[in-house]
Amino acid sequence: KQWYQRRVAITAGTHYNMYLEEVAFFPELNNELSSISPEEKERKKMNFLKLKKLALIGGESEDVIDPWQSTMFGFYTDEGFDGEVIPMEETKMYRDNLFGLRTLDERGGIVKCKYDGLTHLQFRDNQGMLRTCILPLLQPYFTDKS
Repeated sequence: KQWYQRRVAITAGTHYNMYLEEVAFFPELNNELSSISPEEKERKKMNFLKLKKLALIGGESEDVIDPWQSTMFGFYTDEGFDGEVIPMEETKMYRDNLFGLRTLDERGGIVKCKYDGLTHLQFRDNQGMLRTCILPLLQPYFTDKS
């Protein structure tokens, strides 16, 4: 193929097929590959659904994950990287409940926390984010010792 054919194929239409072909880790993790047996997909889904709570944290200052909304399972539309971003609830993995994301959400197990002003590496140690997004989720597991 000519150089322009390779580039046009990448930028035309949806990027979902390119993602499935080029990304090694996430399609397998998200049960998106047709090569995964139905039994294995169900096993992965049941394991994911053992979670009680899933905290999804991100913000507009995210400088590594693109789009930043994918920190909350949002993603680009079929128009690709120049298209708008759709929320988690409109993605294929949620609609088709590929690994249990919709089930977990419907039972109240997903908490989204948008926290702006932090870059990717700042999220881990930021006290304000931890107090806002993480500690409220952990509170039921603490007992008052006084």
